[in-house]
Amino acid sequence: MPGINILIGDNGQGKTNVLEGIYYLLTGKSYRVQREQELLRWDQREFHLYGDFLMAHHRVSLESHYRDKKKIVKVNQVPCQRLSDFVGTINVIFFSPDDLVMVKGGPSERRRFLDLHIAQMRPGYVSLLNAYNKVVQQKSALLKSFGDKSQLYSQILLWNEQIIKLGEMIIRNRVDLTKRLQIVADHIYGNLTSQKETLKVTYIALGNKNVNEAISEFPQILNDKLEQEIERQMVLIGPHRDDIQIHLNDKPARLYASQGQQRSIVLSLKLAELELIRQEKGEYPLLLLDDVLSELDRFRRDYLITFIKSSCIQTLITMTSAEIHLESGALYFVENGHIRGGC
Repeated sequence: MPGINILIGDNGQGKTNVLEGIYYLLTGKSYRVQREQELLRWDQREFHLYGDFLMAHHRVSLESHYRDKKKIVKVNQVPCQRLSDFVGTINVIFFSPDDLVMVKGGPSERRRFLDLHIAQMRPGYVSLLNAYNKVVQQKSALLKSFGDKSQLYSQILLWNEQIIKLGEMIIRNRVDLTKRLQIVADHIYGNLTSQKETLKVTYIALGNKNVNEAISEFPQILNDKLEQEIERQMVLIGPHRDDIQIHLNDKPARLYASQGQQRSIVLSLKLAELELIRQEKGEYPLLLLDDVLSELDRFRRDYLITFIKSSCIQTLITMTSAEIHLESGALYFVENGHIRGGC
């Protein structure tokens, strides 16, 4: 239903599975695991997802089928040849307590956050990422094979050309999003802290804050790392190793932010995502909140709910029956994987 939809049930009843199914249907990927095999029920070899969505006054039908390690996705019953033809048809933001890892976790979590967002805004980005990752895998395999050193050098240089070409496009996409996120997220974070604290998000490309400088030096950096890459048999430089710095009051949030501040940072970034998609697509994405409200204090919780209501964002929220009471929203009860109710 439009507006806020609340899924209530005890732990282990399947509430999160509902949100994960919706997210997978809209993005072609799981928010939680890397392999589709991990999404299957113990006794099953396949799963099928279907959904009808109303977008800008027209209806869109999506399907996603997985069987025997093969995935088929369809838009309005028409199979898509590439995932990039599917991603971004309907936009979605997923928010769970695990997202705190964006602040306190490693660089891969922050890169994933950016890449998931860019993929929804610019579907061709999926193909770009896949092409880059394939090149990195090929170069890595070459480094591990280690044949004649003179031949190895010439082959590595060929792969480096592709890494530079594709890597530059990935970096520029990520930098563009980071700059836009910075502006909106800092504004939201200021509201959450009564303008007492500031949030800064900066993309670090190839170890350098100056992106244009980093890109111009990319070939030389790769060349300088050549011997080290051969010795360690791994690809040491490129956007697959980049990071996003999150600073709170000019200090690294990963080291100095309290648990409450970390929650405010992630909340600000997620709400900034919503705003950026609205600016580009003309409407807000679907918002999935998995057990988030119980993790927020009353002020942050009220801010989030007010933001959702004032913006008329269709939202699905999971919570246990013992959790916070919301004044409005359609209620559904989840028990043993079944949903009932709706009032």
